[in-house]
Amino acid sequence: MIVSDYIAQWLEEKDVRHCFGIIGAGNASLFDAVSRRGFTEIVCVHHEQAATMACQAYVRTCGRIGVSIVTTGGGSANAVTGVVSAYLDSIPTITISGNEARDHCETNWRGWGVQGFDSVAMVSGVTKWAKRIYVPRQVRRYLEEAYETCNDQRPGPVWLDIPRDIQSLPIPDDEPMV
Repeated sequence: MIVSDYIAQWLEEKDVRHCFGIIGAGNASLFDAVSRRGFTEIVCVHHEQAATMACQAYVRTCGRIGVSIVTTGGGSANAVTGVVSAYLDSIPTITISGNEARDHCETNWRGWGVQGFDSVAMVSGVTKWAKRIYVPRQVRRYLEEAYETCNDQRPGPVWLDIPRDIQSLPIPDDEPMV
């Protein structure tokens, strides 16, 4: 199973019926996996800010966890307004962002690849928790940590960044999830 398929399965396990987003090069594998799984409906919006704002409205009206899926670069930057709003209003949301390939993310460059940059650093001051997955077998631990953290004590948003190549890598059967 590849990381994107695992994330789609995890959304189903958590009974996430809807998520909000807009497709881009950095999250296409995630959109594909969620769509193929068929449990979680992706509500496509016109802008990443709308995704994170709709995510908050969903939590407030349905009482269910809010999830948004955004792409790299400008897509991640656009999502910040809704994340800040969720932070200030203590709304538990999970934003999953795509990013450029892992080898770009491990540099000190200003920009990565075509449009990537360090979105985790950008949101770390306005989220309860922000991480990037570098190893496929970390996916379960980070998803569970994101879920627990956004709901723990004072609720609020969390951010999980997944480089494009990691999304498409298999999770080795012979290695335990960490």
